[in-house]
Amino acid sequence: MTYPPPVYAQPPVAPPRPARFGALAWTAVILGIVGVVGSWVILLNNLTAIAAFVGIVLGVIALFGTRKVLAIIGVALCVLAIVLTVVAQQAAVKELDKILNGDVNQGQVGAPAETAKQNVLAENPTWGKKYSWENGLSVDVATPVACTPGRFASPTSIVRAVKFEITITNGTTAAFETALMSIGTDAQFNGRKADMVFDSGGDCNSTFDSATVLPGKTYTFHIAYSVGAQPGEMQLVFEPTFNADKAAFVGQA
Repeated sequence: MTYPPPVYAQPPVAPPRPARFGALAWTAVILGIVGVVGSWVILLNNLTAIAAFVGIVLGVIALFGTRKVLAIIGVALCVLAIVLTVVAQQAAVKELDKILNGDVNQGQVGAPAETAKQNVLAENPTWGKKYSWENGLSVDVATPVACTPGRFASPTSIVRAVKFEITITNGTTAAFETALMSIGTDAQFNGRKADMVFDSGGDCNSTFDSATVLPGKTYTFHIAYSVGAQPGEMQLVFEPTFNADKAAFVGQA
């Protein structure tokens, strides 16, 4: 007599363990993304910063759950959102101050031998004067002299050319890189753009190059421009770094 093989019951499968605080972790990530995206939108970033702060709280709570990595990402995004919001608002306040107070020639103007302790003058500096920024950096422009462009000078249609001697004095406590300074890109003659002259083999050669000016040292270079046939008003604008106050020199050339 044969017996049927014994039937063994399969062991019960344990139900999946629910993710603890998983929803909080996802919420922190979403709030962090919203905060980062909205951090550069002025006025709106106040609300997104509040949302990011809430996300930090939720993310910290979620760290005690099962989605720890997700919670860490959410907290990091929320912290980044708050930092970016602070940076954006500080930049907006600075720009507003410049709009209200003006950003051209807000430093100090004086003769090259004078100290930077003079009162701020309202007029533009001119040739032979020194413009000093608040950090101690200064620039002065000597009276322009006529120069004769060479055969291969650029631009080719030069009616008359003048050359300026410019001196940068580093009165700060740190080295200054001249590559950071905007020089001559906004030159004007009688209300029109004045083109810089490139003349490697002639008298109008521009000698400006990137250089490191140590504290207490000076750096002198020359820049030539193509101007009109008759003397007129020349304007040169200097900006030591991006978003810094501009120094506009105005005089006859």
